[in-house]
Amino acid sequence: MPTTKARDGVAIHYEVYGDGPTLLLISGTGHDLGFWAGQLPFFAAEFRTIVFDNRGVGGSSVPPPGYSLADMADDAAHVLDEAGAETAHVMGFSMGGHIAQELALNHPNRVLSLGLHHSWTRNGARLKKFQETRRYLAEHDQRVALTELSMLALHASAYYDAHAEEMEAHRNFLLEQSPVNAGWIGQLDACIEGDTYDRLPQINVPTQITCSDLDVIAAPQLSQMIHERIAGSQLHILKGTGHVALMEAPEEFAAICLEFLRTVTRAPFT
Repeated sequence: MPTTKARDGVAIHYEVYGDGPTLLLISGTGHDLGFWAGQLPFFAAEFRTIVFDNRGVGGSSVPPPGYSLADMADDAAHVLDEAGAETAHVMGFSMGGHIAQELALNHPNRVLSLGLHHSWTRNGARLKKFQETRRYLAEHDQRVALTELSMLALHASAYYDAHAEEMEAHRNFLLEQSPVNAGWIGQLDACIEGDTYDRLPQINVPTQITCSDLDVIAAPQLSQMIHERIAGSQLHILKGTGHVALMEAPEEFAAICLEFLRTVTRAPFT
């Protein structure tokens, strides 16, 4: 379980699975590298897959709030350095998708292809208010309310109702293992301030964008906005899933991503 050398006082915990072309996976707000657990069996079978804890969560450092998504993208580049990967295919989910955008913009020579999943480029009024509300709860140590608000938004209603044990496990993670309050505040501040809209046309690597029709956090119009700003990008809308489609429909999500990755790496289909 390696950890990077500290850079500007921040050390990042990461793990590597499988062999093949390098694939870097970036997690969403409040979640550690376990966010990708359901996807690793699919990706690591064909790719050298790197997962890591963003600053503020898990085994990584918890710096004071005030950092940006660009700073978190620099962390991702540092992970690639420590893992001995000059370049990588990069996939980010939710906040991780926004970090991936900053990585492609600020370190363009490191990114071979881009997967922007259930993410955004600029906060709409509703998304900004959701993030500000969660930050308020973290600032006031309202852990249970922060967890329940997040749970209600992360999952589609029917899936939530039908998977009681999984919901309890996810709830317990957010209550007990997600960031301390400073981690939540720092990540949410970065999300609220982040904005790549004007710079997105600079991205010129193959880009896949996904969203879900039942997502109430990053609604499809936010992915459509990204799609319109990145020339040649692909947009795929999943049906019947909420924000965390990679948890609710892991096989479908992996198949969509692998089809894209196999195309851009010219790997044979299995």
